[in-house]
Amino acid sequence: MKILLINGSPNETGTTFTALSEMKKTFQQEGIDSEIINIGNKAIRGCIACGSCGKTGKCAIDDIVNEVAEKFITAEGLVVGSPV
Repeated sequence: MKILLINGSPNETGTTFTALSEMKKTFQQEGIDSEIINIGNKAIRGCIACGSCGKTGKCAIDDIVNEVAEKFITAEGLVVGSPV
């Protein structure tokens, strides 16, 4: 099993990351593979409805979305952390 933990905070080592790290530790104790991905300080453009993803399987805008999208295929769980 693989779990993706998405850190939406622009502070890669702040409290949101700390909370996700605690979850990752718990998953590891249970023998579950997990990975924290920091996206809060990345430039991510919104969808422009060009349809490229349907034709090529990738977004036409080359940002972290293409990199993370491949990981969603193999993941069986998702945790999203966001600062409030």
